[in-house]
Amino acid sequence: MNSSARDSGAAPRGLSSGDERPAEEPVFDIARAFQTDVGDMLTRSLCRQIREALLEGKVVDLPGVGRFEIRDKRRYGLVNPKSGARADLGGERAVVYRPDRKLLRDLNSSRGDV
Repeated sequence: MNSSARDSGAAPRGLSSGDERPAEEPVFDIARAFQTDVGDMLTRSLCRQIREALLEGKVVDLPGVGRFEIRDKRRYGLVNPKSGARADLGGERAVVYRPDRKLLRDLNSSRGDV
């Protein structure tokens, strides 16, 4: 700081008078953007890996969260009472999620039983 600014009592450049913070807030906070992008990438990667494992027929067990697995639904037949035509339904595969017992216990204990 030069002597004329010190003598005039003006605040140093970038600082407003009586404030210790810069007069202008940054327009773009790179740290916050980086954290958001990294978190988004990790979430997408985790979901992609779970999806690929399930498509391969594997059981995905996430400790503290739960278990994902594929179940085959059984086929069943229906008969149209009017025409007597038979239709086979079912036989699809479904993703089943079973929450971890610790997670359920923590959720129910924090509820505060009303």
